[in-house]
Amino acid sequence: MFSCLSILSFGNGFKSSLQGQKQIGMGGIGIGMPMDAATLYYNPAGLSFIKDQITLGVSAIFPRTQFLETQTNLLTTSENQILTPPSFFAAYHIKNSPISVGIGVYTPFGSSVKYPDNWSGQYILTNISLVNFNIQPTVSVRVTDKFSLGAAMMYSFGSVVLEKNIPLQSQGNDPGHAKLDGNANGIGYSFAAFVQADKQLSFGATYHSRIDMKVDGGTASFTNIPTALQSSFPNTTFDSELPLPSDLGVGVGYIINNRWRMGLDIDYTFWSAYKELLFDYADNTNLLTDAPSARNYENAWTFRFGAQFEANNRLSLRGGIVYDQTPVQDEFVTPDGPDNDRLGLATGFSYNLDKKFSIDGSLNYTLVTERTVVNTETQLEGAYKTKAMVAGLGVQYLIGKKNVNKIKTF
Repeated sequence: MFSCLSILSFGNGFKSSLQGQKQIGMGGIGIGMPMDAATLYYNPAGLSFIKDQITLGVSAIFPRTQFLETQTNLLTTSENQILTPPSFFAAYHIKNSPISVGIGVYTPFGSSVKYPDNWSGQYILTNISLVNFNIQPTVSVRVTDKFSLGAAMMYSFGSVVLEKNIPLQSQGNDPGHAKLDGNANGIGYSFAAFVQADKQLSFGATYHSRIDMKVDGGTASFTNIPTALQSSFPNTTFDSELPLPSDLGVGVGYIINNRWRMGLDIDYTFWSAYKELLFDYADNTNLLTDAPSARNYENAWTFRFGAQFEANNRLSLRGGIVYDQTPVQDEFVTPDGPDNDRLGLATGFSYNLDKKFSIDGSLNYTLVTERTVVNTETQLEGAYKTKAMVAGLGVQYLIGKKNVNKIKTF
């Protein structure tokens, strides 16, 4: 019962698809349809088919999770939070060369849930905050006028904070409390291909590798521990490793006419890499152990569809829909990953201030299907329901006047 903080799971709520405001406004498509510099994440090969530019953006996420405990019929609502993942992308075509280069800084993974201190799952989790950034240098080679290849290196770094109460009381009748705080980093890669079949039809494929985020020397601290048991909960350090799963995606884009275009992306994420989680404490006791916690995630599909309408020379309007499968099996659902299949609706716009500057905006609503489960490890039983609203704003600045692509793009 006292084995500390062996609970942590990452579902689709841990994976963020908020790279590029244009893409967000169309449901997160971008593999088969280069739109702006953010294409270096969605499809590095598409870098050869866009203008030289810089894009900046930020999204504001408003998540909310509710848990209805089966035995007590007590409803718990997570505390209000605003998460603001930023992004930066730059693309440049090397003069008199088939090579385009770019760099991106963005947040592909991230999660945060905070519950009231006295809720029914307080001995499992009270707070989790996971922040992740990628720095991605990218290169694309235009092999022919209609075909390009791309590759990128991804350096990933971030931090994780987990907290929960311990079923022990100090002299002040406050429950014991545990906090894990650590930094992690890892390296991965991606490669891609893009084909502009004709003036209307395009195809793309992208692979992002798995990144093993290694935590070395994180801090584990314990407070409000009774004097007689303090030696069993020493402030210590820990090591751990968290896999950011690989994924494979394909996409198609189609320009219907001068005003309408649409795209479809299909992603397959290899979540099965996440089989268990283990915190390796530097100092073990009979109550503070290194016992692994099973996860046994399953691979999952994501389907995205989006469309854009050019109202006039300055204004473009967008919309999209997303269906995202959960990788989490019923018996492994936990309060930090109350995941299930989810449906997302998106809308967005772009407004050209002049020939170089434009403003992009997006709005996304995601509903996670309600799910009643019993966790086999903690025996916490109840129904989870999660939803999130995401609002985003970005700017784009075109460098130079010449478009490297002879075919009309975004």
